[in-house]
Amino acid sequence: MNSATASATARRDRPARRSLVNDVLPNYAVVVFLLALCVLFSALAPDLFPTWANVKSIVNNQSVPALLALAVVLPLAAGEFDLSVGAVLGFAAIVAAKVSIAGAPVLVAVLAAVGVGALIGLVNAVLIVRVGVSAFIATLGMATVLSGGNLWLTDGSVLYQGIGEGLTTLARTRLLGLPMIFFYLLIVGVLLWVLLERTPFGRYLTATGLGRSSARLAGVPTNYYLGAAFVLSGAIAGLAGVLQTGTVGSASPSTGPDFLLPAYAAAFLGATTIRRGRFNVGGTFVGVLVLAVGVSGLNLLGAPFWVAPVFNGAALLLAVSFAAIVAGRGKRGGSHA
Repeated sequence: MNSATASATARRDRPARRSLVNDVLPNYAVVVFLLALCVLFSALAPDLFPTWANVKSIVNNQSVPALLALAVVLPLAAGEFDLSVGAVLGFAAIVAAKVSIAGAPVLVAVLAAVGVGALIGLVNAVLIVRVGVSAFIATLGMATVLSGGNLWLTDGSVLYQGIGEGLTTLARTRLLGLPMIFFYLLIVGVLLWVLLERTPFGRYLTATGLGRSSARLAGVPTNYYLGAAFVLSGAIAGLAGVLQTGTVGSASPSTGPDFLLPAYAAAFLGATTIRRGRFNVGGTFVGVLVLAVGVSGLNLLGAPFWVAPVFNGAALLLAVSFAAIVAGRGKRGGSHA
């Protein structure tokens, strides 16, 4: 091969390398981070971390938080925050427990919890879209109201006596060795992915989030899509609540707030991967796995109890920073081409 041919080949290969650095690596930086965590913990705890028992434990512990992470994706895609989803989960968990204790069939308990979640989302939507209250204030106020409602419904006590077996069976039954809540999560994830990525609803919701004024000028009924995002978010949070009650077999008035920040951490991690710059279902699942794998690995290594919240925040910062660094290098590389 003469020098002219080699030079021509190098010029042809250069766009492919730029595409890899500019597009592929930034989009999958968090996936690389997840794989690195798996390799690290497998090396440090070879008898504990890379085991089927640990996989089942992660799936069992993270299915409900993952559902809540999917719930926050909808308002975020519409350009707003819903700070009430954790409280909705806790309130719906108590509603499901109360309905079950009253002797109602499991389907009634599920529909009651999901319906209450959707109704709370509708109230949020009315306050934000019709009344004009900021989403931050409206949903934060709703979360506070629901925390009081939890105490009222439970009289400050944990509900566990009389919860029907149907409710616990719904969540604890295993299929292929995995709890059914994992398969419910997959079903919701697939449906939400189709809704956001393959329907006009998803396109208009994304347009609402990217620029409400521009979308409105283009003829998109942004108020409708914003309101729908809060209603669907509430319904998914309600489902997470009923599955939480079924999983643990009880409902506590303090359940809910601890789920909020991990859900947002997973959603924002998800926005840095697969479809970088957009809140998406696949990326959110990756974000949940990053947090779950990190906390599980550290716990297996004997880390103290305070490590989990520290890791959730640190993982978010490190993963986003890594994606930004890779993207920055890609741009610098492109500028020198």
